[in-house]
Amino acid sequence: MKNPLAYIVLLTIFSCRTRTTNDHANNIQLIIPDTTNNKRAQWDLEKIGYYSKIAYQLGLNDLKRGVDSFEIRAWYNFSFSNSKELYTIKLHDSTCSITYYRYYLKRFDLGHEKQNRNWNPITQPIIDSNVSKSVLIKNVDLKKGDLKKFDLAAIWDLHSQSELKISDHIGFTDCDTYTIEVADKKRYKFLAHHCPRGYFEQLKLHDITNFIDYFDAIKIIANKNNTIIPYAYD
Repeated sequence: MKNPLAYIVLLTIFSCRTRTTNDHANNIQLIIPDTTNNKRAQWDLEKIGYYSKIAYQLGLNDLKRGVDSFEIRAWYNFSFSNSKELYTIKLHDSTCSITYYRYYLKRFDLGHEKQNRNWNPITQPIIDSNVSKSVLIKNVDLKKGDLKKFDLAAIWDLHSQSELKISDHIGFTDCDTYTIEVADKKRYKFLAHHCPRGYFEQLKLHDITNFIDYFDAIKIIANKNNTIIPYAYD
């Protein structure tokens, strides 16, 4: 797969397993997992390109180019579910918009005579259908009640799974995947965890629970503001 960031002229500084680069054209600092001899981080790099393609189809801007204020995107994917979820939080001056997306991807149908055999749904995702709902609240509401534990600044201190010390002997296949992208005027950061609760049972790393708690806090905000669209059952 082509490197989705290959077009950027990069100045690279290595720190642990995080790679900090500068997109000089847009004056944005890109904080992504270091792929040097790190297979898990290479998967993260593929996910950055993958979710960028989905975001484009949903009409969302490229976070790697920065945003006017502050934006979080939290992606949820469960292996055995046809539907995928995206939660976004955007700050606009004194207000905050929260949006929930549920989208369904087009599947490869070997039995369909007109199926394009050159299309790869793994690297070329196509949205088949989607629903969304947005709610606008005041920024101050994020600091009230159960939501006051939601620290916007804390997201920059979270770690991606590929940055943690995990033996190659530990791994899971079919499970859930949690991904967070965050950007402000000067920075973009990418974080991903696959089957985090399973890894925590094996490793007992607080970096994992810190990530899970933050992702859950985003879902709580969406739920408390009636943003999540219930499933319709026949």
